[in-house]
Amino acid sequence: MRKRLLTAVLSVILFAIIFSWFFFVPSSQREPNVYYFGFSETFVFVILYAGPVYLLAGFPLSIFIDKLVAKFHRTSKWKRYFFGLGLYSLAGTLVGALLLIILNQNANLSDVIPFSICCLVASNLYYHLLLLVSKIDLVLNNRCSFVQEE
Repeated sequence: MRKRLLTAVLSVILFAIIFSWFFFVPSSQREPNVYYFGFSETFVFVILYAGPVYLLAGFPLSIFIDKLVAKFHRTSKWKRYFFGLGLYSLAGTLVGALLLIILNQNANLSDVIPFSICCLVASNLYYHLLLLVSKIDLVLNNRCSFVQEE
C-alpha cells in the first residue's frame, strides 16, 4: 500500500511537470490579447485534476492488474512486464475515455482520442514508477536485512 501511495504521488507530480512543459507556450510565440496559462498554473491544475483520478481510479485498478499479473509468476519477467504494460495501457485508455464521456456527454471521437492518449501516458508513467519504486524497496530491504545479520 505504501509503495502504491508513494508511486501515485510521484506519478501525479511527474505527470504534471511533463504535461505543463509539453503545453507551455513561450512568450515569444503567444498571440496578443490571448491569455495563456503559465507553467505553474498548468502544474497546479493538472495536480488538482489528475490527483483524484490517480487515487480513485488508478489505485484500485493497479491492485487488480497486479493480482492478474501475479498469476503469471512462472513465466519470464519480460512476459509479465509486457502483460502488465498492456493491462495498464488498456486501463489508462479506458479510464480516460470513460471520464471524458461522463464529464462531457457531447464529446465526440476527436475529443476522446487525445484525452485517452494522455491518460495512457499517465498510466504507463505510473506503471514504470511502480516498477522502479518496487525495485528500490527490494534493494533497500535486502540491504537492511544484510546489515541486521552482521
